[in-house]
Amino acid sequence: MIDEHEIKAKIQSELDRIRSQTQRIVEKQLTLDEIFKLHLSQLLFENTSDGILITDSSFTILKVNASFTTITGYNQEDVVGKNASVLKSGKHEDVFYQELSESLIKTGKWCGEVWNRRKNGEMYLQYLSIFPITAENSQIAGYAGFYNSAIVLNDDCTQLHNNAYHDTLTGLPTRVLLNERLEHQLSHSKRKKQVMALLLLDLNRFKTINDTLGYAAGDLLLQIVTTRLKSCVREVDAIFRLGDDEFAIILEDIAQQQDAARVAKRVLSICSLPFQLIGQEIYITISIGISLFPPDGDNVETILKNAEAAMQRAKELGINNYQHYKPAMNVKAFEQLTLEHNLRKALRENEFIVYYQPLIELATGQVTGSEALVRWKHPELGMIQPGRFIPLAEETGLILPLGEHVLRTACEQTRIWQQKYCKSLSISVNLSARQFLQQDLTFLISKALEDSSLQPSLLELEITESLGMKNPELTLKTLNEIKAMGIRISIDDFGTGYSSLSYLKKFPIDTIKIDRSFVSDIHHDSNDAAIVLAIIALAHSLGIKVIAEGVELKEQADYLKHHDCEKVQGFLYSQPIPAQEFEKRFLDI
Repeated sequence: MIDEHEIKAKIQSELDRIRSQTQRIVEKQLTLDEIFKLHLSQLLFENTSDGILITDSSFTILKVNASFTTITGYNQEDVVGKNASVLKSGKHEDVFYQELSESLIKTGKWCGEVWNRRKNGEMYLQYLSIFPITAENSQIAGYAGFYNSAIVLNDDCTQLHNNAYHDTLTGLPTRVLLNERLEHQLSHSKRKKQVMALLLLDLNRFKTINDTLGYAAGDLLLQIVTTRLKSCVREVDAIFRLGDDEFAIILEDIAQQQDAARVAKRVLSICSLPFQLIGQEIYITISIGISLFPPDGDNVETILKNAEAAMQRAKELGINNYQHYKPAMNVKAFEQLTLEHNLRKALRENEFIVYYQPLIELATGQVTGSEALVRWKHPELGMIQPGRFIPLAEETGLILPLGEHVLRTACEQTRIWQQKYCKSLSISVNLSARQFLQQDLTFLISKALEDSSLQPSLLELEITESLGMKNPELTLKTLNEIKAMGIRISIDDFGTGYSSLSYLKKFPIDTIKIDRSFVSDIHHDSNDAAIVLAIIALAHSLGIKVIAEGVELKEQADYLKHHDCEKVQGFLYSQPIPAQEFEKRFLDI
């Protein structure tokens, strides 16, 4: 970037030299060395990559260089003697130029974005630096403007050449320019008493697409999304790429608040259409948060923060959702931030406890194993249930160290029970979606087994039905690797997701767990009973065993036993309990 003080000093020095040399030329006192220096200065002026414009104190153009001509299309003869306003695009109001002049007087400089117009009529966005030129009496004699060639937008404002200001992949401005544009737009909206909106957009599951289809597919997806976003907004609006999968849209001078919702709906609609990526048809979902000026804030920081809170709320409420900001969202955001801080602290200080729920073999009534379930024993808040912290752990990535802790603890405890009671108890451990996608998953599993000396056949890993169907090819590859280690695999919450029988047949599944929602009314709801019987029949036809979850009544257990369900778990037998209590109730007998 331009060093402002250095440039000012050089300009002043050069002008003083030219002024002195001009006078001496007149007096025929200029030496050959001075003539050479003057010629060198002219060469630098003409050959720098930055466009340079010199004006007098009234902004009448005195001189321009060759780079100025390249950028604007105007040559020396076109503009010398004319006011610099010849470059005006018409996109800025008079107050913009008034503020520019005031900045020059107060601070001795002005730097920022300005829309100008080329000789052929095309408008372009330009990063401009202007410095006053003072005379010997300290009065302003003129101005020097520098058009930095490294940060010029092309004709349709989609390609900045400086990565700090522009995303080279999508051709969209970055977060740096978002802040500047927001600042300018807020000032404009305040003066005109108009409404503006900021939309923050997040592409859900973008990392999964990168991990499964590769970065080339991910890049192509972002480019197509950019094109679709442009079709949803007006020419005066602006789109920005803020991160890997996050975008922003500024809607200026909207007639009413509902206009922002209309744009959000258009974005959700057009992005719900399939994307063709390297031979694959992919669907994505988007979460959108909306904040408005004036109701939701009057400065850049507040508008951004509130749009972020609204976007997070949209993500919580499900796929393809948009939310307007509400003050209560910040309260929730603060609670989530506090919870995340406490979650990290809990991992460091070992506040997580593994509980165990027994698995009962219906034919014998015996405990044959257990499922490991994590609990958080907070020193002040007491026991925190998984529903409160598991989604946040998944979102922040903390599920990876937490999941590894549960796996290792469960394997070690099961091995201790095996040695102490000479019983080959199995242990079931849940794998979250994020765990299942980590590259070193099989290594972590094998290390947990090795360190605990637990037989692989006693470990059963549970994945959800929906996880297994999202990317069948990757799922099959990972499951086969796990199965090759001698580990058993089960599908959890079966019947609640969207499954394909052809994929289920291909997966190396040992067990299906029927979701509690079907079991709870099995003894008096014929529909639930029919579903449970169908799942049992399907599983057995594929050589897969069945476990029913959420068994709370003897009538439920009797019904399942009568229809050949192998195992059950639920409050009829025990809630999840600490290892010591599990040992006393089910092993010390």
